[in-house]
Amino acid sequence: MKAARALALALLLASGLGLASSAPHSRSGGEILQRFHAGLADVDCRKSSARWRSHYARAAEHLADQDEIALAVFGYVLDEVREAGLPSEFALIPFVESRYRADARSRGGPAGLWQFTAGTARRHGMTVRGAVDERFSVVASTEAAVRYLARLHRLFGRDWRQAVMAYNAGEGALRASRRKGAARMSGITRSYPAKLHAIACLFDQRADNARWRRAIERQVPRLAPRRLPAGSRDLRAWAVAQGLDADLVLALNPGWHPGARAVLAPIGADAGRTAPDEAN
Repeated sequence: MKAARALALALLLASGLGLASSAPHSRSGGEILQRFHAGLADVDCRKSSARWRSHYARAAEHLADQDEIALAVFGYVLDEVREAGLPSEFALIPFVESRYRADARSRGGPAGLWQFTAGTARRHGMTVRGAVDERFSVVASTEAAVRYLARLHRLFGRDWRQAVMAYNAGEGALRASRRKGAARMSGITRSYPAKLHAIACLFDQRADNARWRRAIERQVPRLAPRRLPAGSRDLRAWAVAQGLDADLVLALNPGWHPGARAVLAPIGADAGRTAPDEAN
């Protein structure tokens, strides 16, 4: 079974690489998962939690859904995580926090892809005021989350498990627990690394499922931050003018408001991260 799963994963990753070279403005899920797997800090799934694999089984299916948003956004977040030199496990945090929904809102106040509270968001440079809430901006919240995770990763000796527990509980709480004993941490915080590891292992496990593998191999757009011209008031009009799927652009940017310039959007075949005419 293990050998068959490894072969299935190899086929999936190979298919992703082949498709990517012919469509630079898009990529397959196989290519995304290849980059994800290459950046994992822990690839040993022999002791992954059966409880959390069962609990998060829907995460793997969510990527296989025909709705392209989750897979494309996962690819974008993974790019940001890996470009910061961080392990791929960090790109799984939004599965735990929001099920990879940029418009998610919790009863207790956290919101967005990364489920920042309003106070934490402000401390990390996001605007949360009146009708403007950058927690719902995939670009702003991901940039803030990656900066914070990079800091925690350095602070806790590049131990990814310690870093994600600090992300969940706060660095002060984690420091205190290290002095007083891990039992002082909540069960939610202590189990956080196991949750991320279980999700990573789910992707590996699903690779031997032919239906899931076919679904993942589909092409999705590459996403990148784009800058709108100053004073832009209509995101749909901008997307149409760029030749983009306006409904997709609106869905990718639930926190956009008139006047905001940063958006997440598909790159064009030759647009790069920011088109020349968008630089001002």
